[in-house]
Amino acid sequence: MIVDSQPEALRRKGAWASCTATVGNFDGVHLGHQALLRRTVENARSRNVPAVAVTFAPHPVSVLSSRAPKELCSTAQRLEYMKALGVDAVLLLPFTKELAARGAGEFCRSVLEEGLAASELFIGYDFRMGRDQAGMDVLKTCIPHVTQVQAVIMDGAPVSSTRIRKALAEGRLDEANALLGRPFSVQGEVVHGAGRGGPLLGIPTANLDVPHTQAMTAPAVYATSARLLDGDGAGEWHMSVTSFCKNPTFDGSVLTLETHIMDFSGDIYGRELEVRFLTRLRQDRRFDGLDALIAQLHADMDERRALPL
Repeated sequence: MIVDSQPEALRRKGAWASCTATVGNFDGVHLGHQALLRRTVENARSRNVPAVAVTFAPHPVSVLSSRAPKELCSTAQRLEYMKALGVDAVLLLPFTKELAARGAGEFCRSVLEEGLAASELFIGYDFRMGRDQAGMDVLKTCIPHVTQVQAVIMDGAPVSSTRIRKALAEGRLDEANALLGRPFSVQGEVVHGAGRGGPLLGIPTANLDVPHTQAMTAPAVYATSARLLDGDGAGEWHMSVTSFCKNPTFDGSVLTLETHIMDFSGDIYGRELEVRFLTRLRQDRRFDGLDALIAQLHADMDERRALPL
């Protein structure tokens, strides 16, 4: 999959005369986004042209508002999910106030029609574009064929990024995972923590430095899977248990994300790690002494082993 921030450069790299395109934020690449991207890819394959996704970074709301929503996935994850769905090229546009000030017609003509040579366009059920928040009527003035893909409905309501964020914040991980169509996951650098895991408890943990823009699930102890994203062993998933808590048995003041990677050893400080959240094991609590805490941690690992990778 090729990626560029300039439509003409992307088109030159792909060497196409025409393409099928879609446009959106695709935050989380949830089930609704997946349906839209699959329709785009299916159309492109039937026409023997590339499937091109147009998306933005950072999230538009973070530029236009001081109350930006937390992101469900990183830009790197978005690109990975799109590639897995068969997208051939991604136009990753830097979102600025100048871009937001452009009208939908101007954007459509300069980026989609002239830049990408899009002759088919697929958009979501609630799609709006530009300062005028235009939809189908404006888009059809410059793209020959525009198709609006209907919402994916789950439990009586459309799948949406807002709905997933709310489920995560309220601790309904199973619902969030169902709406995403895969386990919720976060990526970050492994950093030094308090140094209690291995030396004090005999259970080493990787402390993850997660970007402040990242959405998170509610504090608790979770059954997870983890994989390194760089260096030796990158890409291999391991069973893990993750504590996203304030460690009340100790100081109980700082919320940290600590993952014990089971059946694994090695120095991974400074490396990139991904943790995907499968299900909630328990709420964190204060234990009366280290022996009780260690016993519970081993019980958590036993419970994790009974679940799929």
